[in-house]
Amino acid sequence: MSDDSLDIRDGGVIAVDTGQLRAAASVLVGLSTRCDALRSTFETGTRELAAHDATAWPAAAVAVDLARVLHELAVEASALAGGLRDAADVYDIVELEVSRRAAADGDRRVTALLDHRIAEARERSPSAGGRADLLLMTWPLLRHGELQRQIGGATVPLGLLGGAAVAAGGLALTALGALGLGRTPPARGGPGSVGGAGPAPLVEVARSAAPPGSASPPLTLATLAERIPREGDQLRVERYTVAGGERRFAVYVAGTRSPLGFGGREPFDMSSNVQLYAGRTSASYESVVTALRAAGARSGDAVLAVGYSQGGAITSRLALDGPFRVVGNVTFGSPVQADPGVSTVQVTLRHTDDLVPALQSGGHLDRAGAPGSIVVERIADPPPGIADITLGAHSMDAYGDTASLADASGDPRVGDVHERLAQFVGDEPAEVTTYRVQRPE
Repeated sequence: MSDDSLDIRDGGVIAVDTGQLRAAASVLVGLSTRCDALRSTFETGTRELAAHDATAWPAAAVAVDLARVLHELAVEASALAGGLRDAADVYDIVELEVSRRAAADGDRRVTALLDHRIAEARERSPSAGGRADLLLMTWPLLRHGELQRQIGGATVPLGLLGGAAVAAGGLALTALGALGLGRTPPARGGPGSVGGAGPAPLVEVARSAAPPGSASPPLTLATLAERIPREGDQLRVERYTVAGGERRFAVYVAGTRSPLGFGGREPFDMSSNVQLYAGRTSASYESVVTALRAAGARSGDAVLAVGYSQGGAITSRLALDGPFRVVGNVTFGSPVQADPGVSTVQVTLRHTDDLVPALQSGGHLDRAGAPGSIVVERIADPPPGIADITLGAHSMDAYGDTASLADASGDPRVGDVHERLAQFVGDEPAEVTTYRVQRPE
């Protein structure tokens, strides 16, 4: 765990609670007022002491210093309060603009209301509007700053060639963001998409040679991370039976197994990566649907989907267009961030020095998923080094560390995720089956 600094937020570009900023400003204004009142009281007492010969000189000497300190405190508190109010105005406008963009194709009454609120906020503080525009304009250019810094440090020995590689990478990521790639909206549909009419790739799904076992209910993010297959089988399915006999399922999906493969027998290859990133179906996606059905899941059954890397792209498409009711989508280092809508709680864990989630183009401007959805970010390996080129920050072990840090953070939003996990899986052990999948010969 190289860096214990976590950024846990509801998602999107906004990570600031403007209500708390204004509350802090009010506290500072009160402090400034009290300092002024204390200075006034002190000066009155000083004048009374100065009227007597025995206390005149000591009182005058002390009065100058204390009056100056109290005045400086009052001025600084007032200035800081003003700065916090100005910042709140800026982030209010940014949040409104983000909501307006997210609602661009939605209800016209909602967009009209947002337009009105934006106009009012900008009229109230034109300078805040200008600063908000600057933030929105520079965010796409700066969001990959940590990744570029580390790759730049690692490629210093390459001289100009290394610098050119960093610049080219930055331009490529900016272009992907401009095209909207990596941010998947709900139910794209259309021919060839997961939800469209394109033919499904053929896959062979076989139960693991190991006999089915059982497992205790997963109650933390770290436990979810531990259960993602690391080698051998690519899929793990847990079947839960809760009160009333309802069946619920959790599926854990591995990452890419053949990073240089295109269309071989291994479906978790680069060919599937490209297809999923473009919003299309893939052999690896079809294998997850088939494995869930083999474990007893029927269309509409509740599923908790957990995926790492390519597995996160698969579970995201499953949440968007799959045949099951995905109530939770937990991704580690996924190249895409989906917006599955208000029926799916989404937990996104990503490292700011990991190239793969950088393909999300910063993720969605607004929160993606149901209320309670969160994004957990950190720098996995701060010092630049060769590991930055070999994707050390993308390892599942590093994401397991991040999950453990989030679990131990005490953040109430993570606590809410823990409660949702407990409600979903119940108290009884799960029936566990693992699967090995491949394309037919």
